[in-house]
Amino acid sequence: MKLTNSERVPVMTDEDAPASVLSFGKFIRKAARDSEDEKGAADAFQEARARSREALMLDVRLADGTIESFDYGLPKRVTYKPDGTLILRFGEDRITVEGSNLQRVRQAVTEGRARFIQEGTEAEQGLKPEDAAHIERIVIEEGEQH
Repeated sequence: MKLTNSERVPVMTDEDAPASVLSFGKFIRKAARDSEDEKGAADAFQEARARSREALMLDVRLADGTIESFDYGLPKRVTYKPDGTLILRFGEDRITVEGSNLQRVRQAVTEGRARFIQEGTEAEQGLKPEDAAHIERIVIEEGEQH
């Protein structure tokens, strides 16, 4: 055991420590690393789970506050028209989206990545970059109920 010059306090070194103390230190360091690994794995799991939940349904948000949700398992067809129209067919229902720069919206919907589409206002459109997607109007037509 060594003594420091300034305080004459004994300082234990690894050579002086009993094997059980060294083993315990290694155990604590390994537990801390394992805990970090487990936290990382849990975070990844939660993120993947959240993403899978988000892709289950597409929320269609209308200007009046109404939200209609459509099952991503039911899309039959998506039609994009360069005039600013996007037509989504979920089962028997038809959703017509009118706006500008809707190519990215179409891609996100066809890949099941869009959590929602939402009608915007003229004021919002003025704040967006010129090449940003903007939805002016959404019309939902319900198919026949069986």
